[in-house]
Amino acid sequence: MQRRSYLKLLAGAVTTTSVSTGTTLAADSKLESGTWYDATITDNIDGDTVDVELDSDGTQYNIRTLGMDTPEKSGNTRYEQVEGWEGIEDEAYLETWGNNASDFAKNELPVGTNVQIAVDSESEEIDQYDRLLAKIRYDRTGDGSMDTVYNKYAVEQGYARVYCASMSNTDEYWDAENDARANDVGVWQQSDPSTTSEVRDNDVAQTFHPNTTSVKTNSGAIADSRVPIWAESEATQTLESGAVDYGIGSIPLVGVDAANNLALFGSQPIQEDHEDMSDHLEHFVFVTNLIDSLTDGDRSGMVLVDGGHHQFNADHSCSSEDTVFYQRYLEGQGIELASINSFGDSTGPNLTDARAVIVTSPEDSFTSAEITELQNLISDGGAVILMGSYKSTASQRSNLDDVASGVGSDLRLNEDEVTDSTNNVNDDSDFITSANHNTTDFSLWSAYSGSSTGYVLSIDRVVRNADSLNEEYVDVTNDGASSLDLSGWTMDNEEGESYTFPDGFSLAAGDTVRVHTGSGTDSSTDLYWGASMFRWDNDADRCAIYDGNGNLAQDSSWSVQDVIIPGIDGDNEWVDFENVSDDSVDMTGWSVEDEAGNTYNFPDSFSLASGDTVRLHTGSGTDSSTDLYWGSSYVWNNDGDTAYLYDASGNLVQKRTYPAPYSVSVTDMSLDEETLNDEWVDITNEGSSVLDMSGFSLEDEAGYDYVFPDSFTLGAGDTVRVHTGEGTDTATDLYWGYGIGVWNDDGDTAYVYDDNEVLADKQNSADLGGGSSSKIVVGEIDADGSSTSSEWVEFDNTGSTDQDMTGWTVEDEAGHTYTFPDNYTLTAGGTVRLYTDSGTDSSTDGELYWDTSYIWNNSGDTVYLYEPDGTLHTSKSY
Repeated sequence: MQRRSYLKLLAGAVTTTSVSTGTTLAADSKLESGTWYDATITDNIDGDTVDVELDSDGTQYNIRTLGMDTPEKSGNTRYEQVEGWEGIEDEAYLETWGNNASDFAKNELPVGTNVQIAVDSESEEIDQYDRLLAKIRYDRTGDGSMDTVYNKYAVEQGYARVYCASMSNTDEYWDAENDARANDVGVWQQSDPSTTSEVRDNDVAQTFHPNTTSVKTNSGAIADSRVPIWAESEATQTLESGAVDYGIGSIPLVGVDAANNLALFGSQPIQEDHEDMSDHLEHFVFVTNLIDSLTDGDRSGMVLVDGGHHQFNADHSCSSEDTVFYQRYLEGQGIELASINSFGDSTGPNLTDARAVIVTSPEDSFTSAEITELQNLISDGGAVILMGSYKSTASQRSNLDDVASGVGSDLRLNEDEVTDSTNNVNDDSDFITSANHNTTDFSLWSAYSGSSTGYVLSIDRVVRNADSLNEEYVDVTNDGASSLDLSGWTMDNEEGESYTFPDGFSLAAGDTVRVHTGSGTDSSTDLYWGASMFRWDNDADRCAIYDGNGNLAQDSSWSVQDVIIPGIDGDNEWVDFENVSDDSVDMTGWSVEDEAGNTYNFPDSFSLASGDTVRLHTGSGTDSSTDLYWGSSYVWNNDGDTAYLYDASGNLVQKRTYPAPYSVSVTDMSLDEETLNDEWVDITNEGSSVLDMSGFSLEDEAGYDYVFPDSFTLGAGDTVRVHTGEGTDTATDLYWGYGIGVWNDDGDTAYVYDDNEVLADKQNSADLGGGSSSKIVVGEIDADGSSTSSEWVEFDNTGSTDQDMTGWTVEDEAGHTYTFPDNYTLTAGGTVRLYTDSGTDSSTDGELYWDTSYIWNNSGDTVYLYEPDGTLHTSKSY
C-alpha cells in the first residue's frame, strides 16, 4: 500500500531571522523559541497541517499549526469531534468547511511559498504525533514583509477555531474567533449555541470518579456535612504516608468549602478520555449544579477551564480540549465553556465574566498574581472548582493544593487511591461510580434544566468487525428505576441507517436488550434489525439512540487507531503489528488475545512510530522498539487461530485469522478509457460465506488505491465491479470517483489487499478478460484435510472459451509440482478440484488427483499456476 511517511524532526544549527532577544534553546526541536526560521512550504496536508523545509540546511518538518484547529476534511471525518465546535451540530456541514479550509491553506500557502516558522516559549514543541507545533508567517500582501501569521489569519477568516494549547497569545486568538463568530464569518455561519440540543440532563442517579483520591482538610478528616458524595461501602483506600484513613463506607470523593465558593474533587470526571465509559452517568449535571450552589445560583457567565499551566496534552490534567463533551452539555443548558490561559488581562475570556473556573492538576504552579485574581473572583461571587487525580504527579497534586491554600481554603487532596471492584464501569476498579450522595446537606441531584427526561439509558457495548450479521450487535441497558417503553425509539449509525424498536417493546429496570444486525425472532432479551449488510464500522462510527419524541437519549462514538496485523506465524510463534497511520500510536494499555483468551498487555509507554512494525514473540527476551516478548509458552495454534488487538479502552482495533477466512479473486478487467466507467475491475468472493470488505483496497501498479466503503459486503460467489469514474454505489457496482483513467491501456496489474494490508490476490490484465479470452483463477482451497482425500484446491475458468490445460502446472511454496494431464480441458465457466490423494481423473472439469502425500501447509501456503511456457498465470496465498 502507498502510505504517506512523514519526515521526523532532526534540527541542527540554522541561519535565522531573529525578532527577539534572550531566547532559550528548545529542548525537543532544537529551535529557539521566539525566533523565526526561513523555510519553504513542501506540502499542504489540510487546513492546519503542512510540511516545510528549512532554507538553511534542508531539515524537513511536519508542522501542526499552533493555537488553531480546522474541521476535518473528507476522508478524515472519523477524527472530528463536532462537540468542539460551538453551536454547530451538523457533521456534514463541518466536513464541507474542512474541505474549504484545506483549499484555503493551499491558496494561502501553496507549495513553494517562502515562509517563516517559530515555536512558542509557552507551548509544547512536539505533539503526541511527533509534529512540530509552530506558527507560520508569510508575505500575504506581496510587499516583502512577513507580517501575516497564518495561524491567526485562518481563525480571523472563519476557517478555524481556537485550539487551546498553552501559547503565549492564546487570548488574542480567542478575540479573533469571537469576532468571527459574532459576524457569522466562515464556518460560524451555521453556529447558534442558543439552539444547541439539550443532552444528558437527567436527575443524578450515579456519579463518575476516575482514578480517584479522596479529599481531606489541612488538619485531617473532612466533616460529613461538607461532603456531597462518598464512595460506596465496597470501596477501599490504598494509603500512602500522611493519608487520612476513613475506614469503610465514608470515603469522601468531593469536598466543599462554601465560605470560599470552592470545591475539591479527587478525580477529573469531565475528562474526555473517559467519555466512552461514562456517557450514561450524571456527573455533568452534578458539577453544574455544584457550581450554581457555590455561586448561590445568581451569577451568570461562562465556565472557564484553566489551560495556562501546561495542562494541554499533559497526563492527568485537562485543558478545554479535553472537556468538549462537557462543553456540549453546557451549551444545551445555555452556558458557554471556554479556556482561560492568562488571568488578569483584558484580552480573551477573563474571570470577571465567568461564573466559575475549573483548575485541574496544573503542571506549573500559580503565581501570586494569579492567586489574587482567583481571590477576586471568589469575592465577586464566582466559584472555583479544583480537580485532582490519584495518577497526578506529586508536583501536580502539590500545585493544586497550593491553589486551595492560596485562596484561603483548608481543603486538600488525600494521600491515597480509592478503588471499587463492585461499583465501577467496564469492570475497572479505577473508574468508580457512586450513588452514595449526601441528600441531607446538598440539593444537587435534579436535572439542571428542571425537566428530566425520566429515563436513564446506556449503550454498554457495540460489537463490530464480526464474522456474521447476528454476531454484530449493540447492548442497550435501562439504568433507570422503572420499566421503559421503547416503542418507536430508533437506533442510527453515522450514515443515518436506522432501526426502529418494535411497538410494545418494554425494557425492565436494570435489564439489557441485545440488538443484532441480522434477522431472527424478537424476544425480551434479543431484537433483530433485519439488515442485509453490516451496520457498525470498525474504524469509526456512532451509535445513537433517539426516544419517541426524537430526542437524543444516548450515543456512543468510536474511532480506532490505524494499527494492523500484517503477519502471524503459528509455527514460529510470533505476530506483527504495523502502524499504518501518519502519526505515532501510544499503545500503553493495549492488549492482544488469541481465540482461547490468552492475553498479552503491551508495556507502559510503548509507542509505535508511523510506518514502524513491532514483532511480538511468544517466548522470553528483552523488549525493544522492534521486538516484544510475551514470556509465555506456546500460544498460537499451528492449524489456525485468530489474533485480536484491543486498544486501551477495550475497543477491537484489528483481528487476523489464519489461514485466511476468505477467498477473493480479481476475475476480469477492462482497460477501455473511452469513458471512465468503461474502465473497471471485477472482484469475486470465491468463499462460501458473506465477506465484509470494509478496509479492503484495490491498487494498480502505480500505487493508486481505492478503499472499499465501510460495511460493504460481498455475498458468497458474488462479483462486484469497481468502475474508475463516478456513480452511485450498489451491491454489484462501486465507483472509484477518480477524475482520470487509472488502469494503463497497454496493460496493468490489479492488487487486492485485505484490511490488514495482506495481499489477497493480484492479476495482470493480460491474463484477464481485457487481455485474453480465457482466465483460470485459483478458487477455494482446503489445506486442513484430515486425509489426503480431503486436501484440495480448485481452479475456475472464468473466461468465455474452453481452455486446454495440457502442460499447465501447479506448485506450492516448497516447489512440489503437479502437471495437468495431456488434452485435459477446463470448460468456460467450469471448475476442477485437484486432490492431493490418488484417484481417477476426469477428462474435463470434475476432479483430478495429484497422487502424493500432504502438500498444502495448514498454517499457510501459496498456490502457483503456470502456463506451459513457464509463465506464472496466477497465484493465491492463504
